[in-house]
This record gives sequence, structure tokens and C-alpha cells, in this order.
Amino acid sequence: MRISGIYSVLAGLIFVAIPAVMIGGEQESISLEEKRKLAEWPDFRWDDWVSGAYGSGVDAYFDDHLPGRNAVIRWADGVKWAWGLHPAVREHKVLVKPAKREQIDTSGGDSARMNYLQDFDESYSGEMLIIDGAVFTQNSGNPAMSPAFAKMLNEYAEKLAGHTRVFSCVAPLSSAFIPVQKYRRYYQRNKATLDAIRDHLDGPLFCDVLGEMTARQDQKLFFGSDHHWTARGAYGGYAAFCKAAGFAPVPLEQMQRKVKTGFLGSLYALTRDASVRDHADTFEYFKPRVEASAVRFGESGLDHPIKSSVFCDGFQGSSCYMTFICGDAPLVKISTGVKNGKKAAVVKNSMGNAFSVYLVSHYEEIWVFDFRYSKHVMLDIIAQEEIDDLIFALGMYGAMSSGTIHMMRKLGEGGVGMRPRPVHNDTAPVPPAAPNRDSSAILVPQIVPQSQDTNGQ
Repeated sequence: MRISGIYSVLAGLIFVAIPAVMIGGEQESISLEEKRKLAEWPDFRWDDWVSGAYGSGVDAYFDDHLPGRNAVIRWADGVKWAWGLHPAVREHKVLVKPAKREQIDTSGGDSARMNYLQDFDESYSGEMLIIDGAVFTQNSGNPAMSPAFAKMLNEYAEKLAGHTRVFSCVAPLSSAFIPVQKYRRYYQRNKATLDAIRDHLDGPLFCDVLGEMTARQDQKLFFGSDHHWTARGAYGGYAAFCKAAGFAPVPLEQMQRKVKTGFLGSLYALTRDASVRDHADTFEYFKPRVEASAVRFGESGLDHPIKSSVFCDGFQGSSCYMTFICGDAPLVKISTGVKNGKKAAVVKNSMGNAFSVYLVSHYEEIWVFDFRYSKHVMLDIIAQEEIDDLIFALGMYGAMSSGTIHMMRKLGEGGVGMRPRPVHNDTAPVPPAAPNRDSSAILVPQIVPQSQDTNGQ
């Protein structure tokens, strides 16, 4: 057989093999790098065939499932960057217009882990500031919205008075920590927004998250390629909560340190900026040395728990942030080896995922509600489970929207109200609830011996 004939046979085999693999092989349904759902093979309908819609659906499927597609996309981004002749400057801006993503199932399966990506669609748009390969939002809060958020917390505190403490634990935006003096105004705007929440609280306890993070500003507090805070940033939020709650925070040095590399998150997906790609984040996280397990639930009901984990170590690359409580779900219940009878409920968006994992050192149970997806009646669960502390731990963008404030308020609607604490014997009542406890008492976490991690920490 002549050489040309061999080439023809090989080309024919490749032409047949690639579509066969794409159709018959196991395919991903979600692109973590692009933060979107991939096209599915279309159902055949005669009308779609005639109109051409069926063919367009097939084209979209092949476009989304081409082998090596992510590598091709990264190569194309590099070509576009080079073609634009971008100078090697320290600072530049990128205009982004994030498309509204399709709502992804929250029934508790793997796809629920993708829901944190919806955070960005809630408020992020406009110019992104890029400095040395790190992206900063130029949003900086809105003090005019703070009274509305504080009012919602005050309503919960009034309903739960004498039974459950309420905490405001709102994280600032990354704009508060832009490392250039001329953008200092963004820090002041973040601070004014959080201070206005504090000043309008009547009953709830305020956690000075920005203050604790500022004290740690020599550390990396936000990712350069993603809109979330890092584990060290979230530790600042945890330290602020502990100070307000009367707990002693467990030092990071007493936790197990883990590290992943090559994290390119939501901000890289939006900007596709080569300088950000070249400065991929190192994903560092810390595991409290406390025995803990988790289950997750669907939008409503507690009858069908799905086994989960406090840390999902297997996530890599663009999905690293889903290491914390395996990503978003309507409701997650964490059970720990800390046998002190104390329980907490956390109301959060995805920023609260990295915060919630630190609480395992202080509570026997932690109920984590995602206000965007949960249809559970939170007040009923607080009453039935005798929860001591209700913590609103979320990113500022969730606290500055009337829509998201309404979602948090609806978590408590339909509840039966607080029931009296049960009496365990005929003569001695149960000790008073958390608000009346000695706030100086320090909870000592139960330490579970673990082997040294791969980083020698």
C-alpha cells in the first residue's frame, strides 16, 4: 500500500473514531473552567429537523465535547492576547458582562456543587481591575442598603429572643484589599457599609470581619482568579465571630494544612485574561483536628439525607473552592466529635462555605442553610433542634441586594415560632439559652489524633 493510502486510512479512522468517542464515551455535563452547563445531544423531532434546529443542536454538542477542548480554549486565549499586543503593564482593566447562567439542579446530586457559580451572576458586572495577574472587583458596598439587612437580622433576633443568639458576620469585598494606595477609597466604602450594618443592629451581635481581616492584610485574603476569600481570609471571619461569641479561635498552626495548585476560578473564567492565567492561585486550606461528618439535603424535607463531607479533597483546578463542604447545597448538616451539646445554624451564600468548616471546633452540630436554594422552614428546625446560635455568614454582595435580603427573610416564614425549651426532670429546668450564658466561657475543641499531612504541617 502506498504512503498516501496509509494516510487516507488513518484519516478515515480518526474521522470515525472522534465522533464515536464523543457520542459513546462518558461526557461531562458541566464545564468547570467556563462555569456553564455543556450542550446535550438533542432529542429528534421532525419540526426541528426541517427548521435546522436539530442540526444546530448537534453542532453545539460537538463544539462542547471536542476532545482536548479546554487546551484549545486556553491556546486561543493566548493567541488573542498576543494579537492584541497587550503591554506588560502592572495594572489594567477588563470590561465584563456576565451572562445569566441557567439555574442548575439543587436536588442534592453532584450538580448542586456548581451552584456557587451563581454568586457572580447576582451582582458582578462592569470593569474588573487586574493588578499583577490578580483580579479585583470595583464594587465596594452600599451603606444605604445596610439598614435593610440589619432590619432583617433584628426581626430574627426578636423572634428568637431568649433562645438563640443572632450574629451578623458579613465579609467585605476584595476591593477592600487592593494593594495600591489610590484605591484606598474602596476600603473606606467597604468599612462604611459594614459599620452601617453594625449601627442599625438591635439585638444581633456584630462580628468585625473587616477589622480582623485588616489585622491580617499581610496574608493573601482573596484569590486573584476567583471572587471568594481564601481560607486565611475566612479565618479572619471566623476569628471575628469567635470574639463576638466569647470563644477562643483555634490557631491555624494547630490545624492540618493542605495545598493544591493551579486554581483558576470565576474571575479568570469571566476575563480570560492571560496575566491571570499565568498567576494561577495556590489553594491552601486548613482542617481542624476534630472528627466531623456531613450530610446534605434537597430543597425541602429531612427524610432523604445524602452522604457528604466537611472537606472534599478531590476537587482540583477550577473547582478547588468546592473543597469546602463539597460546594453549595440547600441544607448541609455537620456532626462533630465535640460533645458539648451546642448547635449552630449558618445562613450563607458560597462565601460561608469556607467559614463554616472552622465551626466544627466549637459545636456538636452545625446546620448550614444556603438562602438562595433552601425552602426549609428554618425557624422550625431551630426550634426542634434547640439551636443556640444563628450566624449570617455571607459575602457583602448578598447583604446589599433587596432580593437576597428577601430570600433570607423567607427562610423563617411559615415557621411555628419558638417553642419553650424542654424540661429534663421534674425539678430542675434547663439552663438558660445562649444569650444568658457566661460569654467569657471558652469552648475547648476535642482533638482527634491524625497522621501528618503530605506538606509536613
